[in-house]
Amino acid sequence: MLLEWHFIILLIALGLFNGILAGLLGIGGGLVIVPAMIWLLPTIGVPAEHLMHMALATSMATICFTAISSAYAHHQRGSVSISLLKLLVPAIAAGGLLGAYIANLIDTLWLGRIFGVAAVLMGLQMVVGKQPTAKGLKLNAVNAAPAGLGMGAISSLLGIGGGSVVVPYLLYHKEKLVMAIGTAAACGLPLAIMATIGYVVLGWQVSNLPPYHWGYVYLPAVFAIAFGSILSAPLGAYLAHKLPTLIIKRIFALLMVVVGAKIIMNNL
Repeated sequence: MLLEWHFIILLIALGLFNGILAGLLGIGGGLVIVPAMIWLLPTIGVPAEHLMHMALATSMATICFTAISSAYAHHQRGSVSISLLKLLVPAIAAGGLLGAYIANLIDTLWLGRIFGVAAVLMGLQMVVGKQPTAKGLKLNAVNAAPAGLGMGAISSLLGIGGGSVVVPYLLYHKEKLVMAIGTAAACGLPLAIMATIGYVVLGWQVSNLPPYHWGYVYLPAVFAIAFGSILSAPLGAYLAHKLPTLIIKRIFALLMVVVGAKIIMNNL
């Protein structure tokens, strides 16, 4: 079965859009890719019972590629804390596997509802723009491990890179914003790798998926979206210095609320 050329072009265009958002606003990833996959994958024969699993898995696999450039860029600017990575990465990576396992146990309707609610909540938080108050204790191995496991599992379950949960967590524990953002970006790579492995292994025996897949991961979408994202991310970073990013971010946040609500309605 050969893929239609217009479908590949659509996937690359999705990657270009995702990369611009990532460079412009520091967001994107699963918040863009998962909803797009929900609407695109049925057109190539993905059965309804596996739709959300494949959308989440494909999103996590794409993040494996985009997280490399993001983590490297932050590292070059000195905004990645190695000491925080040592505390968080083992638990977050394990959480990525756990999230894939949990997702495999949940049917696609409930996964859609969970993602929809999360998208609405994250969109509302972006509109408000309020950051958590730094009231927590400094991180150590005791308090970082369970939190990292939970954040990794939530991110994997939602198909996102983890920044939406890791950044507020680090700010709460009195880390500087620039360091929180850079460290969260670096955490996204091991999280995405382990979550992708989980989705590949758990979906390996599923037989009624379309061609060109590894487990729940749809490979053409991964490579096309990653290609487009890597190409356009520098343009997004350039536009960040030219456009009113706060207004654009709030418009995107409101769009997330609408999309999340629609996903919820579609899975009632």
